[in-house]
Amino acid sequence: MLNLENSLSTKRILIVDDLVQARSSLKNMMGIIGAQRIDTATDGREAMELILENDYDLVLSDYNLGKGKDGQQILEEARFSNRLKATAQFILVTGENAVERVMGALEYEPDAYITKPFTLSMLRERLKRIFHTKEELRPINEAIDNGDINQAIEIANFLLESKPRLLLPVSRILGKLYMREERYNEAIKVYSQPLNTRMVSWARLGQAICLHHLGDSRSALALIKQTLVDYPMYVQCHDWAARILLALGQPAEAQEQLELAAAISPRAVLRQMELGYLASQNGDHKIAEAAFEQSIRLGRHSCYKTSGNYLQFARELQHGLSAEKTRDNINLRNKALRAIDELRQEYSGHVSIMFDTSIVESKTYVAVAESDKAKGAADRAESLLARIQAPTPDQQLQMTEAFIDVGEHIKAKDLINTMRDSQASNLAQNALDKLRALEDKLNAMTIREHTAKLNAEGVSLYEQGKLVEAIAVFDQAVKYDEVGVSVLLNAIQAKVSHIERSELDIRQLKDCYALFKRIGTVGHLDERYDRYDRLKTTCIRLKRAAGV
Repeated sequence: MLNLENSLSTKRILIVDDLVQARSSLKNMMGIIGAQRIDTATDGREAMELILENDYDLVLSDYNLGKGKDGQQILEEARFSNRLKATAQFILVTGENAVERVMGALEYEPDAYITKPFTLSMLRERLKRIFHTKEELRPINEAIDNGDINQAIEIANFLLESKPRLLLPVSRILGKLYMREERYNEAIKVYSQPLNTRMVSWARLGQAICLHHLGDSRSALALIKQTLVDYPMYVQCHDWAARILLALGQPAEAQEQLELAAAISPRAVLRQMELGYLASQNGDHKIAEAAFEQSIRLGRHSCYKTSGNYLQFARELQHGLSAEKTRDNINLRNKALRAIDELRQEYSGHVSIMFDTSIVESKTYVAVAESDKAKGAADRAESLLARIQAPTPDQQLQMTEAFIDVGEHIKAKDLINTMRDSQASNLAQNALDKLRALEDKLNAMTIREHTAKLNAEGVSLYEQGKLVEAIAVFDQAVKYDEVGVSVLLNAIQAKVSHIERSELDIRQLKDCYALFKRIGTVGHLDERYDRYDRLKTTCIRLKRAAGV
């Protein structure tokens, strides 16, 4: 049996707890049972500094560390930065029994939990069991730490044959090693061994993942659904069901699975991000908004903190914004602007991120019809773009769209021409499609502005009694398909007035009928209906009078 005292005496240990008494008590207990090299940290920041500087054999971290990183986030970052060797152990110490917290930490595979309160004897016995199994697996983990995966696989297979009682832990490691090497058929065989004697949820999920990678995604999905019947809280099953459904072209169903996963374990940053992006693609902006808001909150002290979460959160909020001064609209606007302010504080030295931030800020102000502020943000984005040595096509497209939004049409056209002259042949198809769409939008807006000016000129001439001149101007305006009903009615009005005041002009009357055909039907509730109906009645009378 393992001699715990001898084992602990050679290990470098880190204890993390924000409470002085708890930290001191655990350190004393560990000293009594043989630990000699013990470091302590009072919070997540200090813990990560120590983990990055030292190779620890054992980390004992409390889950709840007050402000800043919690125990789960230390574990996340330690795994993310590859600062925990396979031979090392990470044990969470917690009195927290909330399901979401426990499930969240389990996803990053701590070696064990120790639940408060505990006595010295309880701690000793718990560590004995944890260390005993870890020690038996040491040869595999040493090979993994040395980067020799083939040797680790060889040792694992030997242990499976020589020590049947290690079936579960060895099968779990070996299955992952085979999957890491994309040896999926061998992984399936390994996972089948524990399943021959008992229902093991992780082994069934492992088989499903392998089937998916081998191209049998429907069988993989069926196996996962079967596992979820027995283990509905197995959050990774929901994750993989989502990935497989997405691969099968079922994004709505994939989102449902991610929502279930997030409900079970809402504190995993990567899952919230995945849900946010998928919901956004599905057009479910409320779910996307909530997911990115959670990503921001959880990510503030996480290694997965990213400017993208803030930007996406603000973009999702824009879908609910309008020019109305309602309380809800003001709250949404302020939420978006707070996220933008936090972005500026956290990433002020990053020019590209500041450019993206100014673009999002401008679009937010456009959505709430604050045109001066929208233009100010677009101006800041323009200045930042000039500082980027080689702006990407996406950045140029974003700037073009911002110019269009704030009425800087000449600048938008110039940037489009620049992209066409210098990059058109190198643009990816999606960027080229967006460039064409922006060009079409700009052309449509230019036409609308032009026809609006022509309409205003025509109305002015009509009011002065210059009907021939008014007709000529309206004829220019109605050449564009983009003109609205009001302009078409104005053109008809000018022609009808001219016909009534002079001799009957069959050509002008035919023009009126052509314009009515373009208008189509005007509903009774439309404020323009009375005018439309009156003009149409007049045209019918004139047509009869002309005998045509």
